[in-house]
This record gives sequence, C-alpha cells and structure tokens, in this order.
Amino acid sequence: MCLDLPCGHIGHNQLNRRQLLAGLASASALAGTAGCVATNAASGRDSFTGLQSIKDDIAEGRANHPKILKSFGGAYEDRRLAGYVQNIGLNLAKGTEYQQYPYRFTILNTQIVNAFALPGGFVYITRGLLALASSEAELAGVLSHELAHVTARHGAERRGAQQIAQLGLLLGAVGLQAAGLPSDLMQIGQTAAMAAIKGYSREHEFEADTLGVRYMSRAGYNVDAMVSFLGSLREHSMVEAQVLGLPRGKVDEFNIMSTHPRTVERVKQAQIQAQAAASGGGSGRWRRDEYLNHLDGMLFGDDPKQGVIRGQKFIHPDLRFEFQAPAGFHLRNSPARVEARHISGAAMIFDMAPSKGASTAAAYLRHVWAAKTQLHDLENIVVDGLQAATGWAEGRGQNGPVHMRALAIRQDRGRFYRFMYVSPLNQAGRWARPFRQSGLSFRRIGERAAANVRAQRLLVVPARPDDNIAGLARTLPYGQYNESWFRVLNDLAPKQPIRKDQRLKVIAG
Repeated sequence: MCLDLPCGHIGHNQLNRRQLLAGLASASALAGTAGCVATNAASGRDSFTGLQSIKDDIAEGRANHPKILKSFGGAYEDRRLAGYVQNIGLNLAKGTEYQQYPYRFTILNTQIVNAFALPGGFVYITRGLLALASSEAELAGVLSHELAHVTARHGAERRGAQQIAQLGLLLGAVGLQAAGLPSDLMQIGQTAAMAAIKGYSREHEFEADTLGVRYMSRAGYNVDAMVSFLGSLREHSMVEAQVLGLPRGKVDEFNIMSTHPRTVERVKQAQIQAQAAASGGGSGRWRRDEYLNHLDGMLFGDDPKQGVIRGQKFIHPDLRFEFQAPAGFHLRNSPARVEARHISGAAMIFDMAPSKGASTAAAYLRHVWAAKTQLHDLENIVVDGLQAATGWAEGRGQNGPVHMRALAIRQDRGRFYRFMYVSPLNQAGRWARPFRQSGLSFRRIGERAAANVRAQRLLVVPARPDDNIAGLARTLPYGQYNESWFRVLNDLAPKQPIRKDQRLKVIAG
C-alpha cells in the first residue's frame, strides 16, 4: 500500500580525498573497458560484455532458472510435449555458433503468450504461445529468435552497457561536484544514460530475427513462418486489447509484443539480410500436422492447481475458495496474485500473506499490511463466518490521486486473504458499493464444488460440413470475444469461412 522511495541530494560542492580517489578509479576503470571488447561469433560484431565470460552466462542462467519457474507457475508437466519442444530446440541449437552452452528448452505452465531466454542457453516458451502457433516451423521461429538472444550474448552486452553507464555517471558526478555545478544536472546525465541502454532493444530484436532466420534455415524450416506467426501475434494482441478494454493495438505489459517490440517490416528485412547468406529461400518444411498432433490435449487457460477464472469469478479448487470481481473487470491469474482491471482505471488485487504475529484482522491491517499508511474508518466485519477487517486510505498512483480500500480476511492463525481495491480518487463513490460486494462475495467451497472445477483442454479436430464458428467458439472463456479468439487460434481472418480440409483447435472441458 505504501512505497517508500529513498531520495537524496548532493549537499556540498567540495570533494574530499576519498571522493576524488573514487572518481579517479572510475575514470581508470572506464578507460580500461576497451580490453573487454570481443567479436561475437554469431553476430560478427564487436561487443562489450564487461567481465562476463561464457561460464558466467551459464552460471547466471542456472541460478535464475528456479526463479523463472516460480514466477510462471512452474514447468508444464507433459513429457511428450516437453520432449517434442526440447528436441526441436536442440536441433536448432546445432546450427548455432556457441556449442558450449547447455541448451535447455522449457514450457512454462501459464496461459500468457510469451517466450524469452536467460544467458547460458536457457530458453522458455509458454503454454499460451504454443496454443497460438499453428506449425512446427512457427514454433521453430520463436525458439530460433530466443536462441539468437543467447548466442549474440545480448544479456551480457546489456550488462556491459550498464557498467559503462554507471561508471560514467559516477565519474560525471565527481566532475560536476568538483566544478560546483548544480546537482540537478546529474539527473539529466542519468536520464541520457538510461535512454542509451534502452536504445539497444530494437537493435537486439532485429539482430535476433536475422540470426533466428539463419538458424531456422540451417535446420530446414521455412523461414516465412517467422512472419506468419508475427501476424498471429498481432491479431492476438488486438483481441487481447479488446478483452482488457485497451485501445486497439495497445498491448498488455506481459504480452510478447510488449517484451519483444517487432514489426512485420523489420522481420522481413531480417529475412532478406539473412537469406542473402543462406540457402533455401522460401523453401523448407512447415510440419503443421506433426505440430497439431502434439498440441492435441494440451491444457488451455488456467491450471486448476493455480485457480481458474470463470467469467467474473475466481475459483481455487485446491485451496477451496472463490470470489467475484465487479462487473466489467478483466481478471488475470498468476502464481502470486489475482488481478482485475477496469477500463476506467479501477483495479482489484487479491493475494495471501502470513500474519506475522497479528492476533486479529484489524491488528494485521493497522500494524502489518498498512503499517506505514494512515487508514480511515477501520471496521471489524465477518466474511463467510471468518474474522475480517477493512479500512480505506488515499494515495497517489501513476495517473494521479487514488482511493484505496483494504480488506483482510483471516484464513487461520498463520495467514490472511487480502483484497486491495483501487480507483481514481474522483471515482471513489462509483466503486464503493461494487468493491464492498466483491469482498463480501468471498466464500469457502466444499469438496463436491471443488471437484466440479475441470481443466479446459485444447483439442484438434477435423472440420465437418455443418461446423460454424459461433458454435465451435462457445466453449472459449472470453465471452463476447470468443469468436475473435477462435479465429486467432485457427488462423482465420475476419469473415473468412472454415476450410473444408482444416484441422481446428477447439476448447473442451
């Protein structure tokens, strides 16, 4: 509820001996960075990677692998599908310039559509992205792009740029102080340095596309799949924006189009550049049927072990509870929390936390959760027979002042269920009743109700003469956007009919 940001300023313009020595040391270190520049075997560019070696890349990947699994719901437990993805990845990795990496390809158990890589050869792809792709070649295009980030050592290169920026800032800070210049000039330097670091993003993405096309071609895949899948990603982003109430074309922060900003034109340019030095042109395999055969039966949407979203309701069959979000809110589930957002800017966050010794819900709110916030109208209430407390406060969000209501419900002696409701301050009255109703909707469920919560599965079926999109799309969990989602899943343009010979992805359960 309360974020304390440390802030400071330069109080004196005179340097002491220690500061001067620190500045000289920084200058010396900055001047010596040229010795850490090396030619990358994949990109052919000279790049500065600080003091990080290949072994350091591998160690970093191994250290962060468990953290990635924890953040994204763990690995998807399907040996057949996991082995299929691993084999495709290893086949692509044979064509890379760095064979010393212990390449590892992991499916993350989340419906989020994304893929990324850690240094050292650790590549990740989500269940949500697998559902969206329609051929082995499209999957290979994604894996090749991530492999390229690894082999071009973009992670180490970014850290090298950060080291230079930090050394330069330190040296600049010393110089500015020595000259007696105002400290706010340092803020300009920091902003410029950060902008330079972030400026690598487009260059890295283009390079990853270029190298990715090379690896695809070497493995015998049709490189046109990289462009075709980018089209699917763009269509998905537009539908997702509609579901979230965002402007058309604006992508969600977790979406692959946000973390990998790319355009069709840039990918095509990468293809031309890569194909100039590669054979095969537009030939190569797609392997649609093989891919769909492996996708058949895969979990779709939320994993019941992590809780599921059904319309405006969130149900957790393992922990045996459910609650309702206000009408018009879009829910998103993650391993750590459930979030719901409204187009107006209002939001709801649910999670669970240890009591940290608090004996009552009111004490937990006042002394633990909101210890640094002034709560108003602290009230003891009962929710589904459980002790609870609620109170409100005002704060400042990214877009201005906000009204916050906190609700803590005691699960047992060790934990609390927590709801945080936030709205723009000028909308507090509008959301007061819906937020209260949402909090009071929390209830525990019995074994039978929990057992009735079934996982949804993606099935691959042949099209039949009497099939229609409205009927096939009705089992998707996106309400009025079901048909749009069905078209994206099955590469069908708006108003395009189902092809007679098409194998369709449908959702059951």
